[in-house]
Amino acid sequence: MAIYIQKLYVQSFRGIRELRAEHLNHINLIVGDNNCGKTSVLEAVLLLRDPSDFSNILRVARLRDQDRSLFAGQVSAYESFCNLFSQPPKEPLIHLSALLRTHWPNSEEKAECTISGEWTRVLLDSSDMLQLNRNFLSHKSMPELPPEVESFDGVLTSVMDGIQKNEHIVFHEYSDITGRRVKRYGYLNMLYLSPVEHMKSTIINRIVRDADYKDICLRILQVFDPDIADLLILKNERTNRPVEYIRHNRLGTMPVSTYGDGIRRVLMLANAIAQTAGGILLIDEVETAIHAQYFYSIFQFLVKACKQFDIQLFITTHNIEAFDSLLSTQDYDQQQDQDDITVLTLKKTQKQTLIRNMSGREVSQNREAFDFEVRI
Repeated sequence: MAIYIQKLYVQSFRGIRELRAEHLNHINLIVGDNNCGKTSVLEAVLLLRDPSDFSNILRVARLRDQDRSLFAGQVSAYESFCNLFSQPPKEPLIHLSALLRTHWPNSEEKAECTISGEWTRVLLDSSDMLQLNRNFLSHKSMPELPPEVESFDGVLTSVMDGIQKNEHIVFHEYSDITGRRVKRYGYLNMLYLSPVEHMKSTIINRIVRDADYKDICLRILQVFDPDIADLLILKNERTNRPVEYIRHNRLGTMPVSTYGDGIRRVLMLANAIAQTAGGILLIDEVETAIHAQYFYSIFQFLVKACKQFDIQLFITTHNIEAFDSLLSTQDYDQQQDQDDITVLTLKKTQKQTLIRNMSGREVSQNREAFDFEVRI
């Protein structure tokens, strides 16, 4: 397996203040009470996908709202951006840095992302009016344009490969976010899976392109049902659109949509591994939609696949059965020195985010001997 991020420091991001995570490992389990910042840690790591790209920052800012839009409407991009800052944001600042292992043996480099500035008010110009027209194109009447609006005026500073870059940022409610260039490849190959990712995305398309990888996915599906035989993309005869199917030895060819969320979630995990080979995979609430009886088999597959494809893994969970199953993927009786897991327990105070950093072996031994609680 691989360790690309060795240390992470977050000075200020969402509700996180002064967090230092050291001795990061191949597999990093992030645990803690509700609202302690587990998801925020994953999002902070995701900012390092490309620290110099403001479009990447906006995509990170909108992740939660995109998930909520499955059930309710989205807030504006500007409001999502404002929510990245620790509250109250009198002097808006986001700063995080990481120590990365480079491709050169025993070599390290530092990556940084800083957004600093001030809240101000700006007069709207003709380009803002054009964006407002786009937003209200389907309405009978456009609301009256305000003469000035609240705005963020600041600088995005990044450090990558020893080179510092600075970009002036002016962003407000009516800033045009359409047509922003999305880089195909970032500074780090990185993917984030939300707890509801399996409900909103196609799954099989990337998997079926690679026969060897499809075979791996089929083996994990057969943990659920040994009669699952193949993954297919077939065109609907009526609409001529591609539809994802699973071929079953007893039931025939069935649309993936007829199966439960558990199978869709596992396929999403397998698909994510295919996309992040040689990179970093971030999974929020890994146990979502998976029944506890399958935890060990699924997580064992996940760990082995990440090792095979050189992926560093960051996982959050609040389920103690899922946590214990992840620990049990390591055979500590046989692994005398090797330990692929680091456990990061978060606790939030008014002034900072406290973190307890322990090896998987330490936690496993204490869990067994003292019924050690890791989530406090």
